[in-house]
Amino acid sequence: MSLYQERLARTINAIQMKPVDKIPYSYSGPAYMTRSQGVKISEFLSDFKKATDTAISFVQEHPGIDSLHSPTMSPYALSMLWLSKVKVPGIDLPDDELWQVDEQEVMTFDDYEKIIEMGYGPWLEDFLKNRINNPAPKMQSFVQSSPETIQRMATEGQMPIMNALSTGTPFEGFCGARQLMNFFVDLVSEPELVKAALDKAMEYTCASYTAQLEAAKPLSAWVGGWRAAPELMSHDTWMEFVWPYLHKLIDITIEHNVIPILHFDSCWDSELETLKELPPRTCLLMLDGSTDMRKAREILDDRMCLMGDVPSTMLAFDSDNEVYNYVTNLIKDVGPKTGLIVSSGCDNPLNAKPENVKAMIQATVDYQV
Repeated sequence: MSLYQERLARTINAIQMKPVDKIPYSYSGPAYMTRSQGVKISEFLSDFKKATDTAISFVQEHPGIDSLHSPTMSPYALSMLWLSKVKVPGIDLPDDELWQVDEQEVMTFDDYEKIIEMGYGPWLEDFLKNRINNPAPKMQSFVQSSPETIQRMATEGQMPIMNALSTGTPFEGFCGARQLMNFFVDLVSEPELVKAALDKAMEYTCASYTAQLEAAKPLSAWVGGWRAAPELMSHDTWMEFVWPYLHKLIDITIEHNVIPILHFDSCWDSELETLKELPPRTCLLMLDGSTDMRKAREILDDRMCLMGDVPSTMLAFDSDNEVYNYVTNLIKDVGPKTGLIVSSGCDNPLNAKPENVKAMIQATVDYQV
């Protein structure tokens, strides 16, 4: 068995709640990875061969990593997800700054009616071109380079890639384009109109996502929940405007034999019970430090593997001993035998201490399953 196969099997076994020989560790955080290798972020975002070289170098320096989320990336993908402009290092920002979503109110209330009348596809094409600087063509070089990157990561880096594809519900895009406060006012004042526009957008989203899955055939895909976190709304509102759409995208992912990584930022404590509606031992719940991992394990039991959950603040400001002990205790409480993949809470932060990143990984190597 090759090192790649060993790492992949360990990761899949954890997701399926089967025994593992080591607690898997999955790295997420392309910005820190890039800076740690002495590469400017602007180069990482524009030269995808160099970005792949950077990722390979990074994982070779950290042999305790079992999988990687984003060996390369395009900030314009964030524009597509949140229907917002994005500031890019080397263009709008200094070369070694972090990319930034420049969220503004670029969608009007009247756009709900236009989406319903025009169809979401034609509306979206016009919106992207004329309101948020036409991001789609700007990410084509990234899309075209991705198959070679994944192949090189497997052969040269011996590393499975977890985030070769991402999706989110129309709730995320509307929230970004309208801005959060405006969108939530719309939900309260005109729920039927918003729902009709969401349904129209969802038809397009499902068709587009299905085509991407069939073309890419990835190991796994992020199905994201950011603004759609249940802590921001009542249970009834969440069940009407979020959960059916998320559930549909998760079902589509499973139907294509792809592992859904539920990249759920913010606090999901109030709806952990709802996640039991999903097929057991098929999804990976990726948390960012806001959701109670121990509560998630108690409620979900052996139905779902958890990923996380070393807080960004800890990686940036605490000591390596504190990080090591945190990870060790997390393993003991959440996944001492299987069902846990250790990672940072969302992305490893750009200002993480190198010794803390090493301690986070080493704790998974040292733990005796």
